[in-house]
Amino acid sequence: MIVITLTDCPKSLRGDLSKWLLEISTGVFVGKVSARVRDNLWKRVKDSVKNGRATLVYTTNNEQGMDFRLHNSENQIIDFDGLKLVMKPSVSRVRHLEQKRRNFSKAAQFRMTKRKQAHTQHEQYEPADHSMIPSNISSMSSGCYPADYVVLDLETSGLREKLDEIIEVGMLKVAAGRIIGSYQALIHTKKPIPRPIEKLTGITNEMLAASGENLKEVLAKVESFIGKNCLVGHNIAFDMKFLNHALQKAGHSVITNPHYDTMTLYQEKRDSKKRISLADMTTILGLSQKPTHRALQDCRAVQEAYEVLKKK
Repeated sequence: MIVITLTDCPKSLRGDLSKWLLEISTGVFVGKVSARVRDNLWKRVKDSVKNGRATLVYTTNNEQGMDFRLHNSENQIIDFDGLKLVMKPSVSRVRHLEQKRRNFSKAAQFRMTKRKQAHTQHEQYEPADHSMIPSNISSMSSGCYPADYVVLDLETSGLREKLDEIIEVGMLKVAAGRIIGSYQALIHTKKPIPRPIEKLTGITNEMLAASGENLKEVLAKVESFIGKNCLVGHNIAFDMKFLNHALQKAGHSVITNPHYDTMTLYQEKRDSKKRISLADMTTILGLSQKPTHRALQDCRAVQEAYEVLKKK
């Protein structure tokens, strides 16, 4: 099954697609075709769409049961620990793509200038909140790797710390490279978690209702467990953004301990700027611990990866 949506596209393209797919609404085509036909149709779309936009959603054999393709879209496809999501872009990216798509007349340029001025004025009165973003993520290029640290991993109901919630916390305490303690807790949520998150993590709304702990109580335990230790995590900026937002909402101080990111360490060791998921990294490194999208097991995978990478 595939779904193709078109925006601002030539009528001739719609005519071509209607030979293979059913147009259930203007610019929305649905049908069941082979992978070869699907790929040829998508190539035809990209070749013919000109300045329009197109989206392809199709069923496939992965955890989600579906995959996405975008063309000329402001949205971005991101990999959230193996789960593909479509994310709305920043204002600057929307502006860049608009400029790329359109040949501006003087009137259009004037409208864009007015919008830019209005946005700038808005930013002056409502500055971005940078307090949630860790500013002390340590670079490992110096070769100084702590032997005593706490590994941290969170599972969350989404990607937005101000709208989504922490659903699980996992931590490992490590001394001289050996695990000496662990902590794990499910957290009761105010809103039901989305079905894709249930499928990805195996954490269900029923589990959180039955075994979830109060967030404020968990945060106090997290602070105590971390203490003054350095922190290690994979893409740890994401976890710290959620954790510090939750701490501030609960009236606590944010955590400012030094942070070490295994994704950054991997990039430095491999001289690469490519972002890599924890699952892909453990596979490439041939590690015994494999991430499962559960916080404590992912901590074990991060700890093994960190110990291997810092010796390379």
